[in-house]
Amino acid sequence: MAYRRIVLSAAICLIAVTLIGAEPECANNYRAEGKSAETFVITGLTPTVVIERLPRLLVAAGVSMRSTEPAKGILNAEGLEVRAEASENATRVTFRSSAGADEATLCRYATLVGNPPVPAVPQDPALIAKMKDDLIKKHSIVQQDVHGLNEARFTSPNDFLDLAIKSVKDPEPGKRVYGISLLLPRTACTISSEDIADASAGFGGNAARLHTKPARVEATLVYTKDGTDWQLADATITHIESTK
Repeated sequence: MAYRRIVLSAAICLIAVTLIGAEPECANNYRAEGKSAETFVITGLTPTVVIERLPRLLVAAGVSMRSTEPAKGILNAEGLEVRAEASENATRVTFRSSAGADEATLCRYATLVGNPPVPAVPQDPALIAKMKDDLIKKHSIVQQDVHGLNEARFTSPNDFLDLAIKSVKDPEPGKRVYGISLLLPRTACTISSEDIADASAGFGGNAARLHTKPARVEATLVYTKDGTDWQLADATITHIESTK
């Protein structure tokens, strides 16, 4: 019962994120006063890349260019000014028209920016606790199709220095796939390429080198629905390496 509430809560959060992402961002941000109008969009591109990409796209849309300063995040065109500014982990791109551009026209320019940032996945503490418990019960997960053995082992909650949910997908009814990122003690991991290199460093009478910093593990967890509950069906490492 408790976990059903957890899953329902997570589902509601995901639906909210989806709905927010579906809103017409440009239209919602549009403001007009007299012959001036402006709107903005958010992108995952850097300010410099935005200004480097936009000129040819705007020209193709019928805009006459004047000047660009990618390093400053500024673009000037006939009756149009664009400013790209870093905003947290994304970039806010503001379009200002002094030629009385209507909402449809200004938004047509703004949509050329593209690359909206991926919405953050809700980090449900109860769901994360269940994932940790499921991995401890599974004891270990491995990486397929690599030379040697890449493995992460779980014996107690203390093994988890960090666990973050990076993505959630529902590929079919009754199946949910999570992409997660783990930070684990190096002693809880076997990384074949690093371990072989460490051992090789000990040849010739030299002291063996050991990786001691925590390991970052990217993994995929597959859950399937058993009645009303979700059960861990599979877990696989997609990438693993010691932190630098």
